[in-house]
Amino acid sequence: MIRKNLHFVLMVSAMAICNFASAQLYIDNATFFIQSGATVTVQGDVTSNADIQGTGKLQLKGSGLQTVSMSGKTIPFLEIDNVSNATLSTSARVADSLIFTNGSLLLGANNLTMGSNSTQGKIVNASSTKFVVTSGAGKLIKAPLGAAAYTYPVGNSTTTYNPVTLANTGTVDSIGVRCLANVLSGGTAGTAFTKEVVDASWDITESTAGGSSLSLTANWATSDQLAGFSTAKAGISNYITTPAANVGWDLLNANLLAASAGTPNSSVTRTGISTLGAFAVGYRPVLSPLLTAPKVFLQGNYAGGLNGDGLRTVTVVSGGTTDATHGVIPLTEPYTGMPGFTHSGSGGGETIASSVLAVTGNNAISDWVFVQLHRSTDSVVVSTRAALLQKNGTIVETDGVTPLSIGGNLAGNYYLSVRHRNHLGVRSSTTQAYAKTTPTAWDFTTGLNKAYTKGITNAQMANNAGAYLMWGGNANDDIKTTMLGAFTSVNDYSKLLNVLGSSINTINGTYSKQDLNLDGKVTMLGAFASVNDYSRLLNVLGSSIITVTQPTF
Repeated sequence: MIRKNLHFVLMVSAMAICNFASAQLYIDNATFFIQSGATVTVQGDVTSNADIQGTGKLQLKGSGLQTVSMSGKTIPFLEIDNVSNATLSTSARVADSLIFTNGSLLLGANNLTMGSNSTQGKIVNASSTKFVVTSGAGKLIKAPLGAAAYTYPVGNSTTTYNPVTLANTGTVDSIGVRCLANVLSGGTAGTAFTKEVVDASWDITESTAGGSSLSLTANWATSDQLAGFSTAKAGISNYITTPAANVGWDLLNANLLAASAGTPNSSVTRTGISTLGAFAVGYRPVLSPLLTAPKVFLQGNYAGGLNGDGLRTVTVVSGGTTDATHGVIPLTEPYTGMPGFTHSGSGGGETIASSVLAVTGNNAISDWVFVQLHRSTDSVVVSTRAALLQKNGTIVETDGVTPLSIGGNLAGNYYLSVRHRNHLGVRSSTTQAYAKTTPTAWDFTTGLNKAYTKGITNAQMANNAGAYLMWGGNANDDIKTTMLGAFTSVNDYSKLLNVLGSSINTINGTYSKQDLNLDGKVTMLGAFASVNDYSRLLNVLGSSIITVTQPTF
């Protein structure tokens, strides 16, 4: 151990000593000077309440975890050469260079500040096996950060490496970074997202609020990509904390792009960042939300004031195995590739956990629906989502509970439409204001005036005991429900016959457009007319209507 107090000065000179080794280094109100070219190798802990002087190097080369306690003071050159790593117990500053040879530097709750001017604070030889670990509140700070790109080689643990590169073309400032283990719903707090994001995020701060203009390049390994994430469609999202109306992730569909693939890391860049905070790479979970709360009833399975959930409860027997867990409702949305349904914006490929379909009661899932957001000026579709329809008519997120977000769109006025694979779609008759933090409700079930009706002669929704329903019976891929017609191939009765053929009365356990009453079976005839699909088609149209048509929107 070397222990110095106020009355002594120890100078390590390259001329006399090329490598000065000690078990521990303890500096107490003394001057410790390492001349240029000299190295002080320490195999134990380092403790100092004074700056280490000179331009020589302090090397940590122990066989166990080494602790560095600098009380915010400066080391000119610091080399980490310890496979067991080193850790800070207080804040510290490295004036010129941090050199990684072996092992990582763990910050814990303490900040490590690099440099004292724009040309100092270099970090050398960092890689996926040797970097700065920010598993606590401590940040890696570049002081100051200017327009020159600077890489922060950070990760949340010794086995996860997620470096970011920053450049600041705004007001020069000290910029700090720490890497978090997950992407959290509230930025730096909340629950961790489990799909469609890179499983890491970055908390980025500035010393003086305002004036920064950052370019941020985030890096990650393939192993960091959670289920559903695609490098073909990703972006960097910032969690906004103020004002209240803008709280939440801010990524827009327009800013999604293909990530740059690399070995071992992929990367994506965002520029013009003036608001700092939590940043994440991903897709739907970190899109700027527009919260909606639409409600519809489907004519095909409506009864007693509720949608039916026969698709969820039907027992399926396949290969001798009985599945009564979630019936025939698919765990991946059915609309991608389906004729007449085209996803845009952030829609397509939504998935659910099988546990979502285990919920019973009025919140049980009835089926998937296709939701569209339309521009207010011309009704053009700007974004779509596949979502879940509950028995009570509420349309919700893929968790089966929370309000639906049609993410990636700016707050504002929009039309909203709801479509279903064998029902005619409905669009709101007027625009509504949609926001990030409060769901906007639109209940199609309360009146015909809730649905856009221009260009059609029939009411858009059937009236059933006071509730208004989406027209059912659309067994083919058009926007009409037709009982009879000159061309039998385009009417729904013939479509139903064609599916079953001449000798088959029922197909069990199927998720089919021709299952008009949504009970998980296609049935042409039966003892109980109310439960076969032929009768259901008759009931939709009644005795006097041959065709009902969805309006164009």
